Amino acid sequence: MNFSITRAFSQRSLKSHSWLGLLSAVLLYWICLSGTLAVFSQELTRWEQPTIEETLEYDAAALQRAYEQVLAEQDQFQGLTTMRLPTVDIPRLYINANGQSWYINEDGTLGPPKQHPFTNMIAELHAELHLPHSFGMIVVSVFGALLTGLILTGVFAHRRMFKDAFRWRRGGNGQQGEADLHNRLSVWGLPFHLMIALTGAYFGLALLMTNFYAETQYKGDEMALFADVFGATPEVESYDGEMDLPRALTELKRVAPQAQPLFITFERPGEADQYLLMGAQHHDKLIYSEQYRFDAMGNYIDAVGYADGKTGQEAIFSVYRLHFGHFAGEWMKIVYGVLGLALTVICVSGVNIWLKKRQHDDALNDYWAAIVWGTPMAMTLAALVSLLCGFSATLTFWAMLLLSVVYSAWRKQPQQVTQQFLMATITMLLVLVTVHVVMFGVNLAQPAAIWINGGLLVSAVLLWLRLKRVK
Repeated sequence: MNFSITRAFSQRSLKSHSWLGLLSAVLLYWICLSGTLAVFSQELTRWEQPTIEETLEYDAAALQRAYEQVLAEQDQFQGLTTMRLPTVDIPRLYINANGQSWYINEDGTLGPPKQHPFTNMIAELHAELHLPHSFGMIVVSVFGALLTGLILTGVFAHRRMFKDAFRWRRGGNGQQGEADLHNRLSVWGLPFHLMIALTGAYFGLALLMTNFYAETQYKGDEMALFADVFGATPEVESYDGEMDLPRALTELKRVAPQAQPLFITFERPGEADQYLLMGAQHHDKLIYSEQYRFDAMGNYIDAVGYADGKTGQEAIFSVYRLHFGHFAGEWMKIVYGVLGLALTVICVSGVNIWLKKRQHDDALNDYWAAIVWGTPMAMTLAALVSLLCGFSATLTFWAMLLLSVVYSAWRKQPQQVTQQFLMATITMLLVLVTVHVVMFGVNLAQPAAIWINGGLLVSAVLLWLRLKRVK
């Protein structure tokens, strides 16, 4: 298929595509690789604490006792106080307050702390590159916009990309094969990659657009904008009794029998005007959840309207699940994982093509080899250290990555460094699986841990195949 694009425009697009790729290569690689892993964040949290009992059943009275224990043990509350109810993807019950989380035992007492530092490290690397939260989200979203630009300029730069969709040349110095791999993966995953780029750009840029929309559509009143999108704060009667959580759950079944309770947010916990917001999934919708609100006595107030309200609201609250593939079951996550890995390979191969075109090696080759192969090595070490001794996964990751860059720059042998880093990562993956099995055993009642360990072994095999190609 040929586009009606002039050769001059195609050449200009190719130059723009190359410069955009080089400027954003390293950060895009980190964002794409961590995003691929973040698709499986729910399974990773279960893998990090596989001894927690899993069940889909819970007693409303036990939830009440857990909430009251948190009220009694916390002097004051800052930030959100939430309770996550068990679902198929995370069949565990826990409560969060003041930056801490605890699993809830069957009798409603607070159990062990909820801790998953490696999963947090991966999620925060993807969402904000370990920068300050709001600033980091904006930076990542800017790179989502850059990725959109890369995808579009890539389409315009290759006039025969669809005609050559299954062409893959091998041999020579590898440049042609690398270019064909880059272009083929780009074509095959084009709709997915564009969707990921656009939804990724949304998260942080929405923060920047808030002021603009408030000024132009709401006469500068941000609270009015938030009320339209998230629902206005309900007016509730003063009540000095205990929160009646069981009644609220019963009311939810009455007003929305088709909805599955997902989480509970306790607004102004312990105060006379406290109320609760109950998020519930609608399996016929892509939204993360509808939000139903109840007063402290458990009386139903209203629903915000994400499931059947304005189209814009439904679209906004569908972005998260669409971006991470958290819908349609485990197989959809696997599809997202494969396509996310393809996008990561595209980011890497684009720079590889440019480096080979230069026909000489310098420090850029050393740094690039360290970034590409040092990152998965550092991630694996972070998981292993976190599992063994609880040391910060984030500090371990960055320390190992820095050492990788220094070592590669010192060796000045990018091919040998690639081989060494691949071998080290394969070894650490095997050690990681072995350590996990020795520490926790193999529990068929905990399928997530089995899936993750299996995925780690598959990763080791794939890296071994890549190592054979380097040799």
